[in-house]
Amino acid sequence: MTSNTKTPYNAISHFQASRTVRWTDTDSSGFIHVGALIRMMEETEYAFLRSRDLSVVLTDGRGLMGFPRLSASIEIVTPVPFDTELSVKLFLVELDGKSIVYEFLISDQTDATVATGRFHVAACRFPNDAPPYAVLTPEYVIAALTKPVTSTTQTSTTHF
Repeated sequence: MTSNTKTPYNAISHFQASRTVRWTDTDSSGFIHVGALIRMMEETEYAFLRSRDLSVVLTDGRGLMGFPRLSASIEIVTPVPFDTELSVKLFLVELDGKSIVYEFLISDQTDATVATGRFHVAACRFPNDAPPYAVLTPEYVIAALTKPVTSTTQTSTTHF
């Protein structure tokens, strides 16, 4: 997603959260640190999954499963200072059975783009006695991620 793109045309689903830039989110220049922006993207991903009755760690009949990152990227468009209210929009743009791609648009109160980002994740099993291994995304996860949104969930905002 480029910095001037407000909504990916191919989004399968979307979610929005709000967050105020805390003092601990800033660096010595007084502006938000890149790590804080990535954390906001992660928090929004977790809130999106919870809104779909999922989590980043799931347990089913086959054991423990999660969604580790295959890649993550962020582009900072403009720095923002402490106490700025931000909107973090998540767009589910790819779900092919093997991996999930989220794009993020972070904007300020004036709707100016602060940053854009992207997470590429995969479903993995985490057995107790062996290294993690990738699996196909379970059907119940795909169904939850792609279920039609109601007008209230479509426009709801989570604050964290």
